[in-house]
Amino acid sequence: MAKKETEDKTPQNQGLTKTESFIDQYKKPIIIGAGALVVIVLGIVGYQKLVSEPTEIESRDAYWNAFYDFEADSLDAAANGDMNNMGMADVADEYSGTSGGDIANYSMGIIQMQKEDFQGALDYFDACDFEDIMLGNMVIGLKGDCYVQMGDYETAVDLFEKAAEREANQFTSPLYYKKAGLAYEALNDNESAVTVYEKIKNDWPKSDEARDIEKYIVRAQN
Repeated sequence: MAKKETEDKTPQNQGLTKTESFIDQYKKPIIIGAGALVVIVLGIVGYQKLVSEPTEIESRDAYWNAFYDFEADSLDAAANGDMNNMGMADVADEYSGTSGGDIANYSMGIIQMQKEDFQGALDYFDACDFEDIMLGNMVIGLKGDCYVQMGDYETAVDLFEKAAEREANQFTSPLYYKKAGLAYEALNDNESAVTVYEKIKNDWPKSDEARDIEKYIVRAQN
């Protein structure tokens, strides 16, 4: 689907196309979640697994210096590393299938989005395999953001609804239902937009998205 030249100027698309603002808004939980995931993983796998699979330990150790650069917004340093430390790109490649590799792929996806390389971001997100509910949902939703930026609203809305419905919760479900509604509006499917907006209103009335959802419902109904 071709990207519309006027999409950035229309009100219903503003919440979809400002990917950088989304990342800025949720960067702290994204980063904290990625770091916490390693602690969770290490608690689950146990001593025997770590001894029998030293690559898992190596992957955990390999990405930390790059992660500090990522946290400090030093994107090039985070991606490429230096003479003494691996960057996220190398960690993602060398430790694919490990917890460190997943976190590196996740971080590289965010970095590529900030560089507006949305296909590259998708490639990295596709390599993530998180069981953690929040991170898993956010990866799916971030894929949706990439497809919005590429002008493919049909794929985006499917991903937003998948992210909203997978292990429904107060944080990610209303967020991605709202994004789904905006994508439906961009597709001129206002009936579906109203359906997901009303779902936020009825199922998640205390969420941040519910505070002004009535105006989105009214707009989509007109």
